Amino acid sequence: MRPLRRAAGVVALALVALASPATARRDRVAADVVKAARLLNASRLAEARALVPGLVARAPTSPEVRWLEAELAFLDGDYPRALARLDGVPDDTLGGLAGQTRRLVTSTHEVTRGFVHKDSPRGRFTIYYPPGPEEVIVDLAGEVLDAAWEAIGDDLGWRPTGKVRVELLAAPSDLARVSTLTETDIETTGTIALAKYQKLMVVTPRATLTGYPWMDTLAHEYTHHVIAHASHDTVPVWLHEGLARFQQTRWRGPPSSTLPAVDQQLLATALARRRLIDLDAMHPSMAKLPSQEAAALAYAEVFTLVAWLHGKVGYAGLRQALAMQRDGKSARRALAEVVGTTWVKLERDWKAHLRTLDLSAGKAAPARGKRVRFDKGGGRDENVGVDEVASAKARRFARLGGMLRAEGMLPAAAIEYEKALAAAGGADPWVAGKLARVYVELGQHDRAIALARPLLAVDDHDPVPAVTLGVALLAGGDHAGARDAFEQALRVSPFDPAVRCGLATAHHHLGAAALARRERAACDRLRN
Repeated sequence: MRPLRRAAGVVALALVALASPATARRDRVAADVVKAARLLNASRLAEARALVPGLVARAPTSPEVRWLEAELAFLDGDYPRALARLDGVPDDTLGGLAGQTRRLVTSTHEVTRGFVHKDSPRGRFTIYYPPGPEEVIVDLAGEVLDAAWEAIGDDLGWRPTGKVRVELLAAPSDLARVSTLTETDIETTGTIALAKYQKLMVVTPRATLTGYPWMDTLAHEYTHHVIAHASHDTVPVWLHEGLARFQQTRWRGPPSSTLPAVDQQLLATALARRRLIDLDAMHPSMAKLPSQEAAALAYAEVFTLVAWLHGKVGYAGLRQALAMQRDGKSARRALAEVVGTTWVKLERDWKAHLRTLDLSAGKAAPARGKRVRFDKGGGRDENVGVDEVASAKARRFARLGGMLRAEGMLPAAAIEYEKALAAAGGADPWVAGKLARVYVELGQHDRAIALARPLLAVDDHDPVPAVTLGVALLAGGDHAGARDAFEQALRVSPFDPAVRCGLATAHHHLGAAALARRERAACDRLRN
């Protein structure tokens, strides 16, 4: 997610503040502070940093210079130094920017105090995280990010020269504290991660009820980081998010132009009702859209736009468009020129293209409401999500099935879930997933496999069918198939002991000793 630009008004505010009579006598210092602020706003950190020594030498006590030093320390992740440089600097310095920086640094320092850190396997990222259960995903996160560094760097033409800071946060409230988003923004749109302030900030999947695609999210946020630097942060939200959505699976394979079934359903419904979200309505941030469904639709739209553009001009054309924006052209003009047309025609052709897409897989994916469900400490409810089953009759049977399963009455639960599936026309993924899990628990693995396997492509936010399939295949001795299913579940729900223990067993039988040891350690940690 690309958030509101905290520094969007830096230059204007700096010009007003520094042009006042109280600071006019420091014209040269003022000009360089403004220049540095502009460079920071454009993610040109090295150039801004080069100005600081001269400013400190000329005006070491200047509040504006000390703010600039604090801002750079904050972007470096040195929060104590940032606070020290702001000590004694009035909050209203630079039109209030000093106070804004102080509040953000203070809350970030409080959230991350006590964090430990570990470098990714290839040393390209440093991951900061609270000591405890999060340790079982740190190495996985590092592997994903290292792979993203390679693939996305090739695709978009920019790579960091130093390590990228990653902060793994314990709760969505922490994400609000370390950014300009509110908890309401986060809850409303399901925002789970941000790329800003020269770092990636990601909420652990342990903070959600059923997980979320956290590995792809890491790559998504890293893509934002790359785009900001490659373009000097000139790319609008809709293109930023489209590129990030298109690139978020590149760490694990070639680019794909196929939407998950749930997104196909959203897009098909919006097209039929003529209710697409306008590109400009996505400004200033997807996190400001009115609902998770609206955000998901917006992501689906911009994904199709970038996939369509990629099909026309390839990565070379996308890199060219980023360079043109870096050099001052608008996104619309850059894309139109790369394609060789006008923006009006390009947008019209893209929308016509939307109506040619095969969205038939979406028919098997009923509309869902909240796709990210934050854990608010109320325990694990067996019936979370049942209200989104379309048929009222099916909901009644399914709710009873969940209550019976919670009481350990598995045969009775299977009967009620079978009734629910029949009432839903035999095609509700939520019900089918619950029923498949009950059959695994009853040892009826063939029936579980038949129910779970078709569900794997329906919703990449739902780990239940992947876990179920993995357990059933493992029981039948299909270790390679079980590994693949568990790895899909791992991308969503890495704190589920069934996932990590199942992977440990599958890797052991497949002769992957190092992976088996890692997963066994995670299994043992999560079971204790």
